Amino acid sequence: MIKIKHLLDAVESDDGQRLWVEPIGVTADLRQWCSIDHVLSHIGPPIKLWLWFQEHPDGYEYFRAKYHEFLSQENRRQLMMKLAAAALQEDFTLVHQGDDPQHNSATALYEFLTELQAYVRE
Repeated sequence: MIKIKHLLDAVESDDGQRLWVEPIGVTADLRQWCSIDHVLSHIGPPIKLWLWFQEHPDGYEYFRAKYHEFLSQENRRQLMMKLAAAALQEDFTLVHQGDDPQHNSATALYEFLTELQAYVRE
């Protein structure tokens, strides 16, 4: 199962692996404080798109569509399939830093992975 949390949300025992999915890195202190297990900035949205979304918070649909195009590229496809399959077997939490709990990098990635699960063999 995949959960989504803001970096300041409480850590819970059922979070599983906590994955930082923003395109910017996270400091060692913040990583430890937020219990981030893996920094996956390379699968976060392209920085230019992410910065655009920071300036245009009402543009989530555009952001989501462009981010999904990015995730669909051949060089990311295998990793996305692995993450989608892993979510069927284990728990992990996508951690973001956005202000809007429904419209952020982690939510867009969650939507992509759950749509992809229809094509994953269990």
